[in-house]
Amino acid sequence: MAKKLKQHKQVGEEYLQGAPTTLSQSLSVPASVVWNAMLDGPAWTEWLPLDSVEWTSSKPFGVGTTRTVQLGKDIVEEEFFGWEDGKRMAFRFNASPFPLSAAVEDYRLKDTSNGCELLWTFKVSAIFPISWILQAKIKSTLKNGLPKLESLILANPERFGG
Repeated sequence: MAKKLKQHKQVGEEYLQGAPTTLSQSLSVPASVVWNAMLDGPAWTEWLPLDSVEWTSSKPFGVGTTRTVQLGKDIVEEEFFGWEDGKRMAFRFNASPFPLSAAVEDYRLKDTSNGCELLWTFKVSAIFPISWILQAKIKSTLKNGLPKLESLILANPERFGG
């Protein structure tokens, strides 16, 4: 049985200021192709340990778009507050069963001569040591997942436009 969802603070751009957790990863595919993979809800479950990712807003996606992510029996409701097609998506956790008051993730893509650079920023507010544990765990999970994302894209050029 899923745990009851707790509403989180409706933070946005200002909350990202001074975010302590970032990760930069070079990928050998263009930003536009990585972007297409990031718009593919089921693809997220192929490179991260997520059970489902479902967009709950209609296209075109942008600021205000929502989606639901399932991790085991737990659900996270997300809302996008930053969006630049092909370049950036940033969202906050609107609700989850986790003991936190706020959390955001920001994904930015920039083309390079060899493909693209993905810059990820994460910030969470929770009591210590929960905040530290969540930051370390999510960063590690993403760092391990990004090579899988690259492999998924390279193995499925028709799916992502590669």
